[in-house]
Parts: sequence; C-alpha cells; structure tokens
Amino acid sequence: MKRTALLLSTILLSGLLVTPPAVAAPAVKVAVAKVKASSTADSGDCPTTVGFSATVSAKGKGTVRYRWVRGDGTKGSIKSFTVGGSRKVTVRDRQTFEESVKGWQAVEILGRKGLSRKAHFSVVCASPAKVYDAAHRLPAHATKPLVAAADVDVTPPAYSGACPTTVRFTGTIQVSRTPARVAYRWVDSAQGDGPVEYLDFPAGGPRLKQVVLPLSVGSTTGGWKAIRVTRGHDSGRATYQVTCTSTPTPTPTPSSTGTPTPGPTDPPPAKPVAAIPYLTPGDYEGTCTAPIEYNAWGTIQLPAGPATTVTYRWILNGSPWQEERIDFTESGSARSRYVFGRFSLNDQQSGTHTLGLMVEGGSREPVERTFVLKCLTESPPVTVALGKIDHLVSYPDPDCDESPRVAVDVTLTLDRAGEVEYRWLVAGRTFASKRALGAGTTKIVGGTHLVATSGIARFEVLNHNKPVKEISYTVKCLPK
Repeated sequence: MKRTALLLSTILLSGLLVTPPAVAAPAVKVAVAKVKASSTADSGDCPTTVGFSATVSAKGKGTVRYRWVRGDGTKGSIKSFTVGGSRKVTVRDRQTFEESVKGWQAVEILGRKGLSRKAHFSVVCASPAKVYDAAHRLPAHATKPLVAAADVDVTPPAYSGACPTTVRFTGTIQVSRTPARVAYRWVDSAQGDGPVEYLDFPAGGPRLKQVVLPLSVGSTTGGWKAIRVTRGHDSGRATYQVTCTSTPTPTPTPSSTGTPTPGPTDPPPAKPVAAIPYLTPGDYEGTCTAPIEYNAWGTIQLPAGPATTVTYRWILNGSPWQEERIDFTESGSARSRYVFGRFSLNDQQSGTHTLGLMVEGGSREPVERTFVLKCLTESPPVTVALGKIDHLVSYPDPDCDESPRVAVDVTLTLDRAGEVEYRWLVAGRTFASKRALGAGTTKIVGGTHLVATSGIARFEVLNHNKPVKEISYTVKCLPK
C-alpha cells in the first residue's frame, strides 16, 4: 500500500499541465528589469533633470515595441528594437522639473498588459527656479570654470486651426565667459534626448546666443521641449498644445530609398544636403486603438561659409507641408542642423507611407523614407472555464500513522491558445503561482499536500477572466 501511494505521490508532485502539441510559445519573450531613476531625492537648484533607465531582455525573433509611461498620465513615443535570438537593451528617458515634485515612470511593452516595476523619484527644489533668459543675465566669471545656462520659449504655446502648422521653440543659451563652446541637446516630452549640438562663443563676442527649433506638426498633439547643457543650468519646460481642426488625408504612394546622411569623412557638400536619419516608430505592426504618433528627425548640412537661412519643407505621401526656415551661423567648417516633424496615422490608414524632406537649393528631388503601418484587430481576452475538480486523499496509508495528504486536479477549457497563470490554496496554505501554455480542454494536476483531516482545496486562475473553483475534502482514517 505504501509503495503504491509513494508512486502516485511522485506523479502528482509534477504539477503537470497537459498541453496540445500544436500550441507554440510566443515569438518574442520580453522581461523588463533594473527600472530606476538617476536621482530619487534631488535637492538643489531647479530646473533639474532626472534620468530614467531600464533593461529590456528579449528572447526569440521579432520586434519589441515599448514606451515610457509616467505617473502624471503622459506617455512617451513608441520606440522599438529587433531581436533574433537573445538581446538586452538599455532604454532611457529624461524629464526636466522646475519645482518640487514626486512621481514615477515605468516601461510599457506594447502587446502585453501591465507595466514594469515603477521607478519612483522625488525632486526637492532648494529655492524657486532660476531663470537665465534675455532679461536675466548669467553672471560673468572670467577666471572661474565655464558655466552655461539655457532658457526656452515657445510660439504659439496653444494653437487651434488647420494643419500642418509649425510650433517654434527659441532657446537662449548663455555662458559665463568667452571664448566658449557649449554642447547642448533638446529634450522632448515624447522623444526624450535629441542629438548633441554645439554653439560657439568667440572671444570678445556676446555671451548670449539664441537657437530656433521649428517643429512641423501634422496632427493634434501636445507636449514640451527643454534644453539640457553641460556644466550649467538646464532650461525649464516650454509646453505647447496643437489642436488640428482640419488636416489633409495622406494617401500612400510609392517611394525610393532615402539618401544616407553624409559621414564625417565625406567632403563638405557644395549645396544643402538633407537626410532623415531617424523616424520613430518606423514600421509598425500592432493595435491602433489610438492614433500612432510618428516623430521624425531630419538633418540639413551646409559647407563652410557666411551666416545664411535655409528654406525646407516636409512632404508626407506626396503632400507638401508649409515652408519652414532655419538659420545657420557663420562657420569655417561644414555645418549641420536638425529639424523635426511630428504627425500621426490612424487605423484607417494602414499601408505603405512616404515621408520626404525637401531643401531649397539642394537636390531637385526630396530625400525620402518609406515605412509601413499595419493595424491589427485587437483580440478579445482569452476566456478560461473551469470544469470538474477532483481530489484523492488518505496518503500514504489509510490508518493515518503518518500525516495525511491530499492531491487535487482540475479540468479547464481555453477558447484559444493562451498562457494561464494559476495557483493552489489547500487547507489555508497558499502555494506559489505557476504559468503554462494551453488551448482547448486541459487538465492541471496539483501536487500532494500535507493537510489536516478535512478542509478546502481551491484553484485560482490569476489572469484572463480569473475563474475560481474549490472543493471540500475529508480524510477518513481507519480505526486502529
């Protein structure tokens, strides 16, 4: 009797989930870890910038799409990376704050429910935010280490009307002495950190310069931009809101391959050269319950020469947007400036699209990038139905010389393939949750458990529609 019970106990301890062989694991398995903020209790001068990072581990073959979600309800732009095996990617974001605040950020993997662990932060400003703009000059220090400061204004801060339109950000950058070279970058509420750019202040020249960044907007959107500088004071946020009352309907058109960005070894161009080095999210395949927002970074490169203004325009699916202008300062070497565009597409616009950038005085044809939007119908949640639940008791022998045990199994049905997370609760004891893939009718066998002579065994599905089933049991010991 004991030998038979021991064999049965060994089988039941396996916790088997019977799964049809046709069920396959997801193409890419993703895990997010090490979600943290660069400063969780910053106290000092404001504005201040908090950095966020996380490690995304992926295994399989496909594309991982993610975005940052913030405690204030805002979300970053959708970004992606490909994986063909195993890959770990560190993803980052930055936020600039002008006043004391507490909050959190987390990573959302598109196609999966829920968020990663939250990175909490707390910013404590020691005093009101310092603003260094045209009316508030940065103190001069000819002999001390270089200090830089930035400020940003936006025009218009709010717009309602026909689109495309343009929002202009004017950055004021100051230095404590000359000569100086300042490395700075634009920080965007959706895109995060932009590319590093440089601003030169010749000896004996003014300690204040301004840079203008036009943002071409093709659909309703909002957010903010700020400037981050090295060795100095970051700007505060310049917030904006665009409400489009009418927009042209993009029509997908064929396109040629985009022109690559000139590399550092290429000779300076004889005329303006445009490129579109970044377009996020690029090709997109997934649900489009909300419009998919695209962010484009373009570059315009000029040879050495005097100060000049370059006219350019974005072209979406053959429809040109309004002309924009960007200023270049005088330089003895090749110069490059970044321009930005933002638009969104909805679930009625699946297909191949073309984004172009045309520069006056450059090539007769715009530089172009093609991308594909594939909107998928969102699948309804998997439904799990629990069927019969059974128990076997009185182990290892019926006279209860040793502690009695109970083994429980349950039959469940999934309306299609899915991953089930479940756990057992037996005689008031909760056992660790488990995960397994299943489809159709399957059976889950729980291991044998030390129990009292009577009690309740409970089976809980922790995801999907979360059904629960339980059964009472009694161990009948033979009289001695």
